[in-house]
Amino acid sequence: MYIFLLFGPLLGFMLLILLVYPPEELDETKRAALRGLVSALPIWIVSRIMGSMVTPLYGSFLLGFHEWSVRMLPYAGLPAAAYLIFYRLSEPLRPGVKARRITSFYAGAIAPLGLGEMVRIWGHPEPYDLFILPFLFGAIAVAMPRIVVEIEDSYGMRRIAVILGAAAATFAASLCPWLFLLRFWPLAWLLAACLCLAAWAYARPSLLRRAPRPLAE
Repeated sequence: MYIFLLFGPLLGFMLLILLVYPPEELDETKRAALRGLVSALPIWIVSRIMGSMVTPLYGSFLLGFHEWSVRMLPYAGLPAAAYLIFYRLSEPLRPGVKARRITSFYAGAIAPLGLGEMVRIWGHPEPYDLFILPFLFGAIAVAMPRIVVEIEDSYGMRRIAVILGAAAATFAASLCPWLFLLRFWPLAWLLAACLCLAAWAYARPSLLRRAPRPLAE
């Protein structure tokens, strides 16, 4: 019952490595993922503290604020803060390397969170927790690295727009449990699918970016 929640994000990251990551970046990919893994437990603890500050209002779309505070907001933002402990965003890197390294870090930080979620919902799992949440974890892991880079590289109103866009997308994801409670589960699946596709479309150019090959002499 809990298999997809536990292993879905991990398998998705492994597939991403096979399809996207250059072989010469494998060592750095593993290093970044392991550093993200170290950050997973503190991120989960902080998310539980944040969630305890917002009372879930069942039957209202305001339930989304609880889901946002306990999962989407900390899982989207805290790995970026943890990344800054190990790396400098201003570090000069070849095209695409920074996005792939941050994605590896996010994947390492988010993949184990399924275990914490399993403990939290043990005995009363909901379809949203078991099947939709792993997809949303994957969407966060691929989209947030580009958002982090965009925030670093932009200024003024553009930076504010990127931050507001990320906040809006994570809050939209937080409405899925409310839609399930209303028995609008097809809309919940549609919303999750649209968010996942949008996350991949947004992240794909930076993940696939490569440095130009040197001209042959």
